[in-house]
Amino acid sequence: MLFSSSGKIELPSMPATLSKIIQVANSPDSTAEQLARVVKLDQSLSTKVLRLANSAFIGRLTKVGTIPDAIMTLGFGSIRNLAASASVVDALFPKRMFPRFSWKDMWTHSAICAVASQAIYGHANGLRGGDDETAFVAGLLHDVGKLVVARVLPQRFLQVVVACTEYNFAMSKAENNILGITHSSIGGDLAQQWGFPENLVAAIAYHHTPEDAGEHEDMARAVFAANLLAKRLGRSYLVGVTVDISLKDVADAAELSVDDIRVIVEYVMHDLSRCEEIISWGDKMPALGRAA
Repeated sequence: MLFSSSGKIELPSMPATLSKIIQVANSPDSTAEQLARVVKLDQSLSTKVLRLANSAFIGRLTKVGTIPDAIMTLGFGSIRNLAASASVVDALFPKRMFPRFSWKDMWTHSAICAVASQAIYGHANGLRGGDDETAFVAGLLHDVGKLVVARVLPQRFLQVVVACTEYNFAMSKAENNILGITHSSIGGDLAQQWGFPENLVAAIAYHHTPEDAGEHEDMARAVFAANLLAKRLGRSYLVGVTVDISLKDVADAAELSVDDIRVIVEYVMHDLSRCEEIISWGDKMPALGRAA
């Protein structure tokens, strides 16, 4: 699978189960039992749904034992978003290791970005941190385009990694030079092709240029700032590459004050403990490789 005649990367097809879940979850006439029947078609997703429903992320006091109960606990929208996130992990995460690149650390970065995106979006819009889960999913999936490149064009992806780790290129600049397109554009195209909501598509596509996201700039800007904050708080998945990001850099990106960001940092550090289940999805991902 290489480039199409239009010059764009040919994107992986949406998994059949995800397509059905989106269709059922978006229908106002669907029941929890109908959605459960579709979820049960995917054993990996079923396991993730049950484990997440029983995790600290939800904070439920009584144990959830069935998929319909998990759906009632999480909600239709959460199941749709969880299915999208899980499908990315199961269908797109490369099995191959690349020198000086850790997929596991990248997933941890994505989880930090998810929590931070939700917090920044909620703070900027006067909402509580948990009021918009789409911002969380946007942060979690903001780098999905990198997965596509690594999966479809591994040698090109390796060239990008080398440009970043040995020549200190920013990843988007390296991608433009080598591929003629960036991971954010590829990720936006995939999100659109897979039927994600418009605000989620825009947040992924414009997480480096939120001013281009139109009516969804607030969501894209939250992910843009959260990405910077996650880089400040977490470990680089590009070995040897360090970034110097201040709280003021994050505040400027979010169009908030430094004091606002300090509050958000406290929230993120506290809330990460609730995301252990989602972070654990990265446990089986390749860490560091000596050779591609």
